[in-house]
Amino acid sequence: MERIRITKENIKTWIKFEILLQKGKVKFDSNGRLRYLHGAPVGDLIQIKTDKNGQAIYKESADEWFDPESPKAKEFIWI
Repeated sequence: MERIRITKENIKTWIKFEILLQKGKVKFDSNGRLRYLHGAPVGDLIQIKTDKNGQAIYKESADEWFDPESPKAKEFIWI
């Protein structure tokens, strides 16, 4: 299945994440990776199926996610 990483160039395509960015719940790091405020990266979007109209349905991957209360989150340093 197709995987998409959200970037500054394509975020307008993904309204849910653009709204989170506007509300300050996510931000881009110095490398251009979109992250939640506790430091975990927003996962790549994975196409999981196609609806009856032929529209792709995506879900966020949790491969790199970590809990906001975890030691990893507490030790995370923004660069």
